[in-house]
Amino acid sequence: MCATRTRHWLLFAVVLVAATVSASAASAAIKVACVGASTTSGAGSTAGHHFPDELGRALGAGFQVNNFGASGTTMLRKGDNPYWPHLPPALAFQPDIAVFWFGGNDAKPQNWVHKNEFVGDYEDMLHMFQALPTHPRLFMFKSMVIRDPNGSGIPKTVLEMEVLPKIEQIAAETGSILVNYHDAFIIHPEYFPDGVHPNDAGTLAIGKFMADIIRTALTMAPDAGAADGGAADTSAPASDSGNAAGTDAASGTAPEIAPMDLSPPPATTGTGGSGGQSPGPGPSGAGGAAGGGSKASSGGGCAVAAISSPGSWLWLPLALLMFSIGGQRRSRRGRA
Repeated sequence: MCATRTRHWLLFAVVLVAATVSASAASAAIKVACVGASTTSGAGSTAGHHFPDELGRALGAGFQVNNFGASGTTMLRKGDNPYWPHLPPALAFQPDIAVFWFGGNDAKPQNWVHKNEFVGDYEDMLHMFQALPTHPRLFMFKSMVIRDPNGSGIPKTVLEMEVLPKIEQIAAETGSILVNYHDAFIIHPEYFPDGVHPNDAGTLAIGKFMADIIRTALTMAPDAGAADGGAADTSAPASDSGNAAGTDAASGTAPEIAPMDLSPPPATTGTGGSGGQSPGPGPSGAGGAAGGGSKASSGGGCAVAAISSPGSWLWLPLALLMFSIGGQRRSRRGRA
């Protein structure tokens, strides 16, 4: 009877240790929300290989990446298919990092008639994320299309000459990090069969590209003045290509991290988010292997990593384990 009880205590202690480590690791994961239209939700790529999926795999353990993309949507509230009804699940996720990829559908003629509201609408959404308890760091894609005409009817000239300057302005005014996706991928037409949406090879390269940028950004010191919505006075360490740019708050320039190596990423233990919100506003799939990573937190969309240790609660199950072993030894001495 005593030996059986001891075995039960040992089993309980082992299970409790495993559960504690798992829960602690999950709570330490950096949460990444991918917010955007069809290029985010996954048009052009196969299931399991959408941009958020590949971003999660490239980031690896310690990150949880969710896909909140909704196909065909605009940032403009008065657009023909505004993203705004899909927004609540992304906010409820309370991310540590949020990646925004808008502008293409906004550039269409029926939507760009409301171009004077684009900056205000975009900044409103970014401020909603900045107001979250997690104070996520924000990243904004500079969208692009390979050619005109293209499979989505996005006018290339309007996007490049009118939409992108506004995106740069928004990033500067909100302290967001500008992701120069345009310059990095405009030279890779092989990734975009319809001129807009990346295929599986394209999302693989984009996922690695964005993962490199996120890792670089997490090494940056946050700017004390960014909490008021100004551009962060932050310098990025040099990337592989050597042209990561710092921020000049006085000139209103947004922090921008330049194109990096676009070779396919190595296999990792992390997994990316899946799904997207094309059918409706419900939450999408989660990905990214949760591990003992760092938690991003800061004000005004500029965050740094703060180490979170998963071992702080291990003393209890370990104490139970030692108690069980001691009881077993005492029982054996008593029988002897």
